[in-house]
Amino acid sequence: MYANRYLSPMPKSPRYKANKAGKAAGASSSDDRQTRWKFGQNFLVDENVVRGICEDVHSNPSDWIIEIGPGAGAITRRLAPRCRKLTAIEIDPKWVEHLNNHPQWGDIEVIEADATRVDWDDILNHRAPEPGLKPLVVGNLPYNRAAPILFGLVPRLQRCTSLQIMVQLEVAKRICAAPHSRDFSFLTVMMQNWATAELLMKVSPEAFRPRPNVWSATLRLTPREAPICADPAFKPFVDLAFSQRRKKLTNVLEAFYGKAGVVRHLEELGLRVDCRAEDLTVEEFAALFGRLGPVQAR
Repeated sequence: MYANRYLSPMPKSPRYKANKAGKAAGASSSDDRQTRWKFGQNFLVDENVVRGICEDVHSNPSDWIIEIGPGAGAITRRLAPRCRKLTAIEIDPKWVEHLNNHPQWGDIEVIEADATRVDWDDILNHRAPEPGLKPLVVGNLPYNRAAPILFGLVPRLQRCTSLQIMVQLEVAKRICAAPHSRDFSFLTVMMQNWATAELLMKVSPEAFRPRPNVWSATLRLTPREAPICADPAFKPFVDLAFSQRRKKLTNVLEAFYGKAGVVRHLEELGLRVDCRAEDLTVEEFAALFGRLGPVQAR
């Protein structure tokens, strides 16, 4: 049976304002180690990077911002004065208390929750400063939690203005990839099915404490008016297609759909019969799925 392999193992990451010693403000070395172990966090300490991230958030005083994983508030303290309301989702009780102790930053509502499990529909329905207001969602996502956060949010992107995040550079490249490239993957198709993707800024490991082993990057997802394919069965179909990406698509799909049928539908769509999964656009994937139908359990 095929396996979902859209993300490689990721090192631990994320966010915090440094003091002169290079530590997250308000955190001891033992605090850092305990927090990183529990929540998969590194702390963002480079003020130039923080400034660049905030400049890329195109907000105005009437906007609602949702920030995922604000930590000590390195980004929060810059964004909150620029919007009508900032809703912060933070898992660590220590930083929840810290954020609540800074009302001078602006109208900040702090929700103590795990962003991989939070009820996004409840937040979008009941936390907006006025009914129907779409938020700008920002976040420096922990590397080891990025995938579940993204897959929880992306189906709701039409209810947001944009999603601007920092993730591992290799993941950002996959999300923003074009067909015919080695980075084009299951993750690419799933994210670009719901949104257009733009790589914004690469971030050196030196911007974090402790220093991760990889580069990071910020990117922006702008929701489409509607997904290219809204059928939940599209996800396992694309997963199957990329499960053996070195093989021709006909060879990967034949066990489920029959080789002759796959070849016929590829030809009718004007696609090469020797193509691989990385050669199809998101629209072509949706068209092929529309002809072949859901993957049937075997």
